[in-house]
Amino acid sequence: MKGRNRPFYFYICTFHRVHTYINTVYNFKKGVGVLKTIAIVGGDAREWVLMKELAKLGYKLKILATPEAKTHNNIEYYSSLNKVIKNTDVVIAPMSSTDEEGYLKATFIDRKIKLDDRFFDLLKPGSLFIIGIARPYQKKLLKERKVNYVELADLDEVAILNAVPTAEGALKIAIEETPVTIFESNCLVFGLGRVGISVAWRLKALGASCYGVTRNKAAVARARDLGIKMLSYDNLTNYLEKMDLLINTVPAQVITREYIELLQKEAVIIDLASPPGGTDFNSADELGIKAILAPGLPGKVAPVTSGQILSEVIPDIIKGN
Repeated sequence: MKGRNRPFYFYICTFHRVHTYINTVYNFKKGVGVLKTIAIVGGDAREWVLMKELAKLGYKLKILATPEAKTHNNIEYYSSLNKVIKNTDVVIAPMSSTDEEGYLKATFIDRKIKLDDRFFDLLKPGSLFIIGIARPYQKKLLKERKVNYVELADLDEVAILNAVPTAEGALKIAIEETPVTIFESNCLVFGLGRVGISVAWRLKALGASCYGVTRNKAAVARARDLGIKMLSYDNLTNYLEKMDLLINTVPAQVITREYIELLQKEAVIIDLASPPGGTDFNSADELGIKAILAPGLPGKVAPVTSGQILSEVIPDIIKGN
């Protein structure tokens, strides 16, 4: 029979083609739709979880990573940025975004990658760029190149769920760094958005006297409903001396030298905002007050949960673009 004379690799290739077809049809019926090529550039353990979940859905993945990072047979690994992004439909950058200079935060890349005009020149018009937070100049470059983009941190379905590991991470730091128990301590939270409110009610649940300050009237009402004592920036100086713990979530400097000077020496400041944070760290250091900048906690304290959150949301974003 003719089939007996065919080389073994013929059957391997045939099996691969059939498997790919079945996988594509299966995922299409599941709602994934037309499967697109996705590049993941940078990130931490969250993106590693996301990568594996997307591979299970049948997407073709191209990863910029060192060779020793290879752990999944269904994913293509490259050391060349150009090869990763070329002819790619979707490019996913880290949830942790970039530093102040525009460099990607990455744990499995052996060099620095900057999101500048040269990077965005590699993206094809009409493609989709996904990142935690895009800086203003990055948005400008994306628009100029007619590249669609989505900021994950702006999406409620990401931000609200991400607030949970952030709050738990903040509590972990507070327990380790303060000389007193959370129970019966005095805590002040700056900013009562998704993260701030999540932190505040957890502090209260542990028995703290929890205070909050925000300029958002709706957030004030929501916090009062949860039993959080609300202060205003006008009367804040009257309360700072008794605070054991300050937690900031505002991405602008709100914990100024004026406020830090009023704190007791044992007080601790935990700043959860993106770098450079919302605390005058130089003044805190000069005055002997412990101040900790702690952004990106979800990827550090609960990377699996955080990665699963991304893997639940990103396929819908891709289908919608």
